[in-house]
Amino acid sequence: MNVAYVFLCMALSFSLASSSLSAQTTGAGSTSYSLDDCLKVAAQQNFDVQLANAQIQAAAADVQGGFGQFLPSINFNMGYSRRLNVEGGGQVNIPGGFSSPANYYSMNLGAQYILFNGFSREANYSRAQSNLTSLELATQSVSQRTKLTIWQQFIAILKNGQIVKARRENLELGMNELRRAKARQEAGVTAIATVYAQEADNGSRELELVQAENQMNLAKAALLTTMGLNPAINADFLESSLSNDVSDKDIAGFRLEIGSMDAAISRAIGKRPDYAAGKSRIQAAESSLEASRSGLYPTLSANGGWSWANSQFNDFNQFGSSSVGLNLRVPIFENFQTNVQSEAAVLQVKQRQVEQLQTEQTIKSQIQAAFLTLSAAEKQLEITARTIKSAEQNFNSAKERFAVGAASVTDYLTANTQLITSKINRISAVYNYFESQSQMRYALGDL
Repeated sequence: MNVAYVFLCMALSFSLASSSLSAQTTGAGSTSYSLDDCLKVAAQQNFDVQLANAQIQAAAADVQGGFGQFLPSINFNMGYSRRLNVEGGGQVNIPGGFSSPANYYSMNLGAQYILFNGFSREANYSRAQSNLTSLELATQSVSQRTKLTIWQQFIAILKNGQIVKARRENLELGMNELRRAKARQEAGVTAIATVYAQEADNGSRELELVQAENQMNLAKAALLTTMGLNPAINADFLESSLSNDVSDKDIAGFRLEIGSMDAAISRAIGKRPDYAAGKSRIQAAESSLEASRSGLYPTLSANGGWSWANSQFNDFNQFGSSSVGLNLRVPIFENFQTNVQSEAAVLQVKQRQVEQLQTEQTIKSQIQAAFLTLSAAEKQLEITARTIKSAEQNFNSAKERFAVGAASVTDYLTANTQLITSKINRISAVYNYFESQSQMRYALGDL
């Protein structure tokens, strides 16, 4: 008996050592991320953010092109040709007979500057600047949406992690109860039905643990994907990034911070980058409308240049010539093309104005939804704070009555189920409140 006990202890020690070594090996290649780390990584590697930044670079090039319209255009051409049929097309030279140069060289340097083109270049430059500002603000909006997603997914990981802990503790408690039930059944104190009931209940607890672990792993993969990383890498996320409970003082402080709904809407209208981007898009459309009407005005340009041509590569002063001039173009009838372009630009302005109204309506709707979600989260906190106390008292009472035979195993298991359910509801309520805070801050433009 003592020898068997010694061998059992040795086997258990070896198993624990192997498990510890396995955990160290698994954790050796793991990277830990705080919430701030996740936000920083996503700001650099999130694909939506990268695409938005690339669009900014293209818009900056458009601004440079618009500024270039205020500068003169300069061209230089140089050419050479040789006639293969030397005698063909020859000219008669009285003293010496026929003369037919085979080589021909030419150079041309010209410059043109637009003095006036119906304010088209000014409007195009203004349009390019407004488009650039709009894209910069739109990139900030993309960044805000990415931050919100990071917050939500990080909260989901922490919430599922706490649920996994609760499920694991519940399973360990069930295993202890099963060993106790078997010992009591072997001693003839309880019936075998108690053991069967506990084994069935432990199976349900184990299944719930597996489901919770799967939900946590899915949440981790989703967050890594949003961060722009490989979702299959081994990563841990620090629970210390967020508190695991919410006090009444925290709730009151956040309510004081956000103020009333009307104040929140005014604040969001003034701070949301997507609303500001819509204003810039309207300005760009109005500049396009002004540029489209430039076809109604005359165009005045100045030009100058120098040209040279000779059969030999010399005598530049003798055969070169310089010139300057002005060119005036007056549109008389252009087949209604200017009118077509103007009407299309008017339509674009109207579309941008309607889109801005839609953005404003969306902001108001998001503020309304954020207030409703926050109120519901606060109620969940208050309800779960009460129910978890009642569930704990009920479980302790059922446990004591079951120990003395005053309660059935069904009563005891039911009380345990109510307790674990109340714990998980409390976990969900706490992290749902954090998520409602992030939604509110995003709606206000403060995330």
